[in-house]
Amino acid sequence: MHSTLFILGTHRTLSVAELFLRYPKGKFIAVGQDWALMDLPIELGQKDLDALGGTIKVATVLEEVTGGNVNNVLASALAQRDTGTKIEYGVSVYGIAERQLRPLLIGLKKTLQKSEIKSRFINNNFQNITAAQYKSIRGKGVEYLVVKEGARHWVAETMGMQDIDAYSKRDYGKPFRDMKMGMLPPKLAQILINLTGVSGTIWDPFCGSGALVMEGLLMGHPMIGSDIHAERVEGAKKNIEWARPEFGIKAKAELLAHDATKSHTLSFDAIAAEADLGMPHSQQIRPDILNKIMSDLDQLYLRFFQNLKAMRCDKPVVIALPFFRHADGREQFMEKTLRSIEDLGFKRTPLLPDILKAEDRLSLRYSRPDQSVGRAVYRFLLS
Repeated sequence: MHSTLFILGTHRTLSVAELFLRYPKGKFIAVGQDWALMDLPIELGQKDLDALGGTIKVATVLEEVTGGNVNNVLASALAQRDTGTKIEYGVSVYGIAERQLRPLLIGLKKTLQKSEIKSRFINNNFQNITAAQYKSIRGKGVEYLVVKEGARHWVAETMGMQDIDAYSKRDYGKPFRDMKMGMLPPKLAQILINLTGVSGTIWDPFCGSGALVMEGLLMGHPMIGSDIHAERVEGAKKNIEWARPEFGIKAKAELLAHDATKSHTLSFDAIAAEADLGMPHSQQIRPDILNKIMSDLDQLYLRFFQNLKAMRCDKPVVIALPFFRHADGREQFMEKTLRSIEDLGFKRTPLLPDILKAEDRLSLRYSRPDQSVGRAVYRFLLS
């Protein structure tokens, strides 16, 4: 087994859920506020990280230190890289106050000097390493992570860093963007796909401009995308055609205009989708109008799941439904819809490992503080 450290994104529980369902053979050892440690049967690298929307860094654990000297572990790891030329490196800490980086880096520098090892740390102002800094030394230098929980420390070597430039290009560089729709962020699209827990064909029945379809193709999934609006399907086709040469996509995609509440003969292994959110994310709305929107959405989602039941769909269904934030801070979820879906025989399955028992394991949230509409993520199976 390979002890692997994941530095998590902003939405912690979504990040952990993604790891839980993407790596079912893995075992969680510990989970901190912004990191998770797993034992995995495989060693991960940059390519694996590129398929994880909720992870910022992935690292291989070199050593667990209990009451020992982290400085010595780092110095020993750097000494093994010594070729007589100056070693470039960075150190980032988690579960430890970032101000502790100054004495750690200075102490490490002195230890290396005593061994006559030339080195230069790249931490600006003694802060954690950024994606841009890591990019500057990738292939010629190294970043180490030091994570602390209680009396235990883990020292790990970074094997991959989130490629923020690629995400930005896919999000803003594609030719078709429908500003009337809620824009599905590429990272969330990846998470939804990984939450299915399958490696085969994914169907997005509300594909819009094709963001989820594109991310699935990049991850190697054959993809099916459909939408009731033909113009959005045509836009999705343009986006996929643009992405193929830009990102070297080889997986196959089928895109078609189709009403998701009607039967079809498509063959797939799982569903991953963001359904209609009903209104712009940043717009506050009167309660009476919101009730009408929620009623309309309830009917749409219920017809969709009724159709899945009629099709005897026994595949995982991962779907993001909206929740609404009122001006006074109250949050309103699609509770009536959830009860109706469960009455049809669809059971919500756990999204989080047992190690996070205190969390709601059946639903996860994705939202920003400035948004009046957020996403609540669920995973269903027909029982």
